[in-house]
Amino acid sequence: MTQTHFPNLARGKEALEKPAVYGPIDETVLAELAAAGIKAEGLEYLRGNLGEVPTQYVGSLCLWTFKRAWYYWVAEGPGVPPAKAEPFHQTWGKQVRVAGHCGCPSPREIHRGFAVGLYHIDSQEGLNAFAELLRSIYIERLMAW
Repeated sequence: MTQTHFPNLARGKEALEKPAVYGPIDETVLAELAAAGIKAEGLEYLRGNLGEVPTQYVGSLCLWTFKRAWYYWVAEGPGVPPAKAEPFHQTWGKQVRVAGHCGCPSPREIHRGFAVGLYHIDSQEGLNAFAELLRSIYIERLMAW
């Protein structure tokens, strides 16, 4: 399986004081979100306050929030049910890491039957697949109501 690792967008404190840094970083963040079909939310007051990456953009999809970090995306939300999280992990577990764990353990190992509400996503392919998983869960739940 091919994977396109995200570039390192983290910047030091001195770089955060240079507005010229923001444009290219915002462009990268927006392109990554768009490629996955994730809505970008731009909030100027967030710039430089999200941590490592000086961007004003976060992603929003199916009650989940996506924040850009060093070389990955942090996805947080209400949880992927175990019946969906485990099969997803079988295919994507090395690129979409449960609880951000670098050892890539399975959802069953970490969450012991509970939903997974935090992932670190290392590649564009993983972000795209995760967005599709969320859409499928969300649509399935809507249809059940």
